[in-house]
Amino acid sequence: MSTSSTQDISRAAGNLFGSGADRVFDDVAQRRLHYHLLRLTLVGLTREDVDELRGLARLVFDSADVSGQAERIRQRPGSSGLAVAIADIVQSSTDGLPREQALLGAILGAYTMTGGSAAAAGLPADFRDTAAVLGAVGGAIAASTSPLVFERIGQVGLADYLSAVH
Repeated sequence: MSTSSTQDISRAAGNLFGSGADRVFDDVAQRRLHYHLLRLTLVGLTREDVDELRGLARLVFDSADVSGQAERIRQRPGSSGLAVAIADIVQSSTDGLPREQALLGAILGAYTMTGGSAAAAGLPADFRDTAAVLGAVGGAIAASTSPLVFERIGQVGLADYLSAVH
């Protein structure tokens, strides 16, 4: 990707955010994870991925072992890159990083590429699937670590948190 493309995308970040958030709100109204996953078929998920990721989500929310399901997703011929990434993120979320938040962060982070803003930003079609994976990683990090950051802000106070290093 050229520097000018990066600058163009940077200038479209607000539109990408707004477009993705609009789609999240639309799908939340349906009250089913299934709709979030169906939305991601726009960026590479297959119908089989949708079914397997729903199974993974059930395990996550039941606080059950996810390793077998994550491995099935990773090893299945035809699994999309995004499905593999979500499974890998979920299995890697340990040591105090809540799996539920990592799962939803990964799914919702990939929404960045589902709206028309991705095309309007000039992202090449073949890059959108890759960008969705990167969005999933970023979303999972943000969703699973934000509670810790807010906890620290509560401990040190907002003024200290926002101040320069002493």
